[in-house]
Amino acid sequence: MRVANIIEEARVGGPQIRNLIVSSVLKKYVDVTLIFPKENSRNLEKRCVFFGVKYLQLSLTTIKKSLFSIILYILLFPFEVIILAWMLKKNNFDLVHVSGGSWQTKGICAAKLARIKVVWELNDTYTPFIIRVIFFFLSHLANGFIFASKKTKRYYFKLIPSNRKSFIIQSPVDTNFFNPDLKYPNIKFFKKKIAIGTVANLSPVKNVEMFLKAAKELSSYSNKIMFFIIGSIHLSQKKYYQDLKDTIKQLKIKNFFFLKLKKDIRPLLKTMDIYVCTSKNESSPLSVWEAMSMKKPIVSTDVGDVSKYIKHDVNGYIVKANNTIDLAKSIKKLIEEPKLRKKFGKRSRQIAKKNFNLKVCRNLHLNAYKMIFNNFSN
Repeated sequence: MRVANIIEEARVGGPQIRNLIVSSVLKKYVDVTLIFPKENSRNLEKRCVFFGVKYLQLSLTTIKKSLFSIILYILLFPFEVIILAWMLKKNNFDLVHVSGGSWQTKGICAAKLARIKVVWELNDTYTPFIIRVIFFFLSHLANGFIFASKKTKRYYFKLIPSNRKSFIIQSPVDTNFFNPDLKYPNIKFFKKKIAIGTVANLSPVKNVEMFLKAAKELSSYSNKIMFFIIGSIHLSQKKYYQDLKDTIKQLKIKNFFFLKLKKDIRPLLKTMDIYVCTSKNESSPLSVWEAMSMKKPIVSTDVGDVSKYIKHDVNGYIVKANNTIDLAKSIKKLIEEPKLRKKFGKRSRQIAKKNFNLKVCRNLHLNAYKMIFNNFSN
């Protein structure tokens, strides 16, 4: 089976990493090709080469917040769909996998224009009203849906045809690669400090303000602990980044740092004592699952399917979004009890190995592809 996995954003984030992992574990069983825009694709290209994943690039316009980019996106939409459909037919793809969420509409249109079966992957729990309206009409073009979480399925339940096949597949983690027992370089930056961190490309949805306020609440521990965020700062988020730095100055926080995203984040994850997620909206947060695989205790807002795998007082703590006090209390408890951190971390890895490993992911995707393709063939 030849599968085209299409995403309209090439900047590397959770969805792109998920695509790479899925494609790499399927390549022995399915001929998968990633298709993405040329713009901002250099990092993604390198990762495709590293994972040994086939890819194609097209001049696909990515929708942005500015009025000009929205108009350009609308004007070029029909031409880009036609070119994409032509490319799908030229390469004799049997199935199209549209990734990246409900706003990824070019892939679904091109697949139907090329008369190819298509599965639409949804990985969010919030979209603007206009996107939901567009998705409602286009959802009838899909032959099936992959949901990144149960919460995502519930969110879209009333917007999709009831007679379509659906599958829930969490973001996968290579638990052999994200293994805390491997040897990693020592990071002197965190020496003799309790490291409390998160991995996230900066954006308002990550709710970093909540993390900053918790750091302020824990200022009495400032000589003992260190907070940090590992992630890219895209041009569209420069103002948000500056606002966060201004907040740090206003709150007089001296132990909070922003670190650039590394090719290999495992040494930094290994160094962390506590992993924190303060997002407002998530579905299947890959960075949290990776931290679990690295034996980390987790403190997270109740987003996506996090509460299914982070059991309160078993391998971490769940707090409500914007409840800074509870977030600080949960972190404080883990600061003060190193044995509890170790216990929670051990349980986190057990859960990650059982639920997110590559074999589970591979089998679920193979089943989804075969069911949709065979139904089409019949």
